[in-house]
Amino acid sequence: MPDSPVKPWNDNEMQPNPPSELTRSILEKASATENITRDGVFACMREVMAGTEFRFPNAQELWREYRSAVSLNLLKQDPELEKVLRVKDVRTDSGVAPITVLTKPWACPGRCVYCPTEIRMPKSYISSEPAAARALNLKFDPYQQVAQRVQALERNGHEAKKIELIIKGGTWSNYPWNYRRWFIKRCFDAANELPDCTNEWQEEAETGDAFDASLEQNETAAYRIIGLTIETRPDWVNAEEIKRLREIGCTRVELGVQTLRDDVLKLTKRGHTVADVERATVLLKTAGFKVDYHFLPGQPGMTPKKDLEDFETLFRDSRFRPDMIKIYPCVVLPNSELKEWADRGDFTPLDGRELIDLLVEMKARVPRYCRISRLIRDFPSKDISSGNKVTNLREYLAQEMERRGLACQCLRCREVGHTKIDTNVATQFFVEEYESAGGRELFLTIEDEARKAVFAFLRLRLPGAHNPSRPPLILRGGDILPPLGLRGGEGELREKIYSAFPVLRNAAIVRELHTYGTALDLKQTRSDAAQHKGYGRRLMEEAEKIAACEGYEKMAVISGIGVRAYYEMLGYEKEDTYMVKKLKTET
Repeated sequence: MPDSPVKPWNDNEMQPNPPSELTRSILEKASATENITRDGVFACMREVMAGTEFRFPNAQELWREYRSAVSLNLLKQDPELEKVLRVKDVRTDSGVAPITVLTKPWACPGRCVYCPTEIRMPKSYISSEPAAARALNLKFDPYQQVAQRVQALERNGHEAKKIELIIKGGTWSNYPWNYRRWFIKRCFDAANELPDCTNEWQEEAETGDAFDASLEQNETAAYRIIGLTIETRPDWVNAEEIKRLREIGCTRVELGVQTLRDDVLKLTKRGHTVADVERATVLLKTAGFKVDYHFLPGQPGMTPKKDLEDFETLFRDSRFRPDMIKIYPCVVLPNSELKEWADRGDFTPLDGRELIDLLVEMKARVPRYCRISRLIRDFPSKDISSGNKVTNLREYLAQEMERRGLACQCLRCREVGHTKIDTNVATQFFVEEYESAGGRELFLTIEDEARKAVFAFLRLRLPGAHNPSRPPLILRGGDILPPLGLRGGEGELREKIYSAFPVLRNAAIVRELHTYGTALDLKQTRSDAAQHKGYGRRLMEEAEKIAACEGYEKMAVISGIGVRAYYEMLGYEKEDTYMVKKLKTET
C-alpha cells in the first residue's frame, strides 16, 4: 500500500472491519514510538494494515481496543498515547467534562432584535448549532441529552465522570418551576445511572421527594455533576430566584449583559438596564455564585471605540468584574429583526480587520482572574447572513497577538492543559485582590514561577464592610487590602441574601475551587497530570487562614452536588445548600 496522505479515522464501508489483533498491533507499535504524534499513529496504522483487506480502525475502535488491552495487561497504560488518540482533547483539558443540554422551546421575555426566532428552538438558538441539533434530535429529553453526550465523550477517549452541566435555552428563570425541577431531576437521573442508561422518557410532572433523592444520590455516584450552570437575564435575578437556583444545585449563572449603555439596550429592545446588571451581580456574588457575562461587540448603536470603553469598564468598575466572559461578536441571522435592518441598510455588522483589532485589544485587557470562555457562538457559517464567519477565531487571534508581541492573561489561555508547561515544574502561590459588587475578592492561584500556566485556583469572597473595626487585611507577601465600604443599596441587597440564606451571615465564601489539567476519574492519579496532587487542599487551607485572620466565624462553599464528599473530607458539613466549616478566629 503506498505511503500516501489518508484519513484513517473515517470508515470505508466497502472493506471488512479490522480484527482485534491488528488494532492491538497498531497500538503496540504506536506506544513503542518515541514522542508519538497523531501523524505517527497514522503511519503505524498504514504499516500494520499494509497488504490486508481490512479498513483502517476508527478512533472509537482504537480506544475500545486500548482499554481492553490495558485491562487484560496486554498493553501498558501510556498517557502520551492516550492524549494522541483522544478526539478533541481540549474538551476535557480544563479538568472536567462539560455537558451542554438545551431546554424545550419556550417564550422569551425579551424582544432583542439580534436574536433569531426559530419555532422549533428556544429563543436565540438555531437548530444547526451542534448542541441545539443534538437536543432537537432527542426531542429535548434532558436524560438522553446527558447520557448520550457523556457516552460520546467516553467513546472518544475522554474521562467524563466529573460532569460540568451547562443548561442552555434562553431565559431559564422564565420557564415554569415544575418544568425546571423535572428537567434538573432527569439530568441527575442520567448521571446516576451512567454508564448504562436505558431509562425511557418520563412525562413532565412535579417530582416531589424524588427530586431531592436524585440529587442526594449523585453525591456518591460514579458520574457526578460537580457544577451546574444556567443562563438568564439580569432583570430576572432576585433573592427568590437565587433560592431556587440553589435548590437545584446551581453554582454558576451566565448573564446576558450585552452592553453597558442603556440607550443601546433600549435601541436593541433588550428589555433590561445597566442597573439590573449591577443588582444581579451583587445578589449572585453575595450568594457565592460564579458570574459569567455575555458581551456583544458590534451591535446596533455601538462603535469599536464604545465597545472597547465598555469592555474596560467591565473590569475597571467594581460594580461588575465578572469571573468569566463570553465575547460574542454580533452577526446577522435569518429570522431576526436585525436581518430586516441589515437588508434595508440600517445596520452593518463588525467584521474583518476592524473586528480583529477590537478583539485583540479586548483580550489584552482581560485580568488574570477572568476566563474568556467563548469568542464566538456556534452558529455554522452557512447560517450567518453577514458578520464574522471565522470559526477558528480564537486560534487566529492568538497568532495575531503573538505577532504583535501581546499575550492574553485570561484564565483559559493560562490553564495548564492549554499550555506546553511540564506539569511537574516548580509551582508558586499567588494572590490577586480586587473589589467587586459590594465585596472583596481574593483570587488565589498555584502557578509556575513565570505565571505562564495556572494549575489550580480558588475564588474567596470576603463580604464588604464585614468588620470595619479590624485593621486592613495583610496578604501573603505583605500586600495590604484596605477595608471596603458599601455603596448605597449594596447593603440592602446583601441583607436579602442573608434573609434567604442565614448560613451566609458572618461567613467568608469560597465561590470556586478548580484544578486544571486533563480530567481524571475521581480516584485516579497520574504523574503527568495536574489533577489530584493536593493543590485544592492547599488552596482551601490558605483561604481558611485568611478568613480566620479577618475575623470571619465560618467558611461557606457553594459546592456542586457531586463534590460535596470532597469538602466533607476537609471537615465541612452541609448547611442549607452550602458546605460549611467553623473557623478558629484570631484575636
